[in-house]
Amino acid sequence: MDIRKTLEAAQNLGTFVHLTLDSGGHDGFVLAVGPDLVLIQAIHEWQDVGALVVPIDLIENCEVSDYAEAQLKILDFNSVKRTKRYSWVRIGSFPELFRSLKFKEKFVVASAADSADVGLVDVVEDDCVVLKSVDPGGAWQEDEVEWPYDDITLIQFDDSYSRVLQRYVEKNATN
Repeated sequence: MDIRKTLEAAQNLGTFVHLTLDSGGHDGFVLAVGPDLVLIQAIHEWQDVGALVVPIDLIENCEVSDYAEAQLKILDFNSVKRTKRYSWVRIGSFPELFRSLKFKEKFVVASAADSADVGLVDVVEDDCVVLKSVDPGGAWQEDEVEWPYDDITLIQFDDSYSRVLQRYVEKNATN
């Protein structure tokens, strides 16, 4: 079965999956499958850790474990539910994705094979997104960072790292 069909089946069943990418693995629930992107409710160590968006063509494998039913019971035991809180995310294309993230003023982590930036979506172009980024110390970078869509391997938001940085930056803006 091809990756897209496996993703769509997992979404329809609401089951727990493991995605294998060149950069590593990710676990979670498939929330939406677009033409080129997939939205995942990320799960790590039995905890909901935000959302991630992956280009489908970068997914090497999508598997449902032989223990999927038991894993769902463990997640239920730990009060982790499949969620609709990301129904506002548009994944028809990278521009749609970044416009929806900009509208919600979400800090995002944009990753490529060897780099990552975190910050707010500032400008959405047809071929790239421009982030107003922050450094690991929570200070705004002087220069904005341009991310060509072809370079992006993973987008994360509502994860602990970006949420904490966003709260810290917003707190410092009021002081």
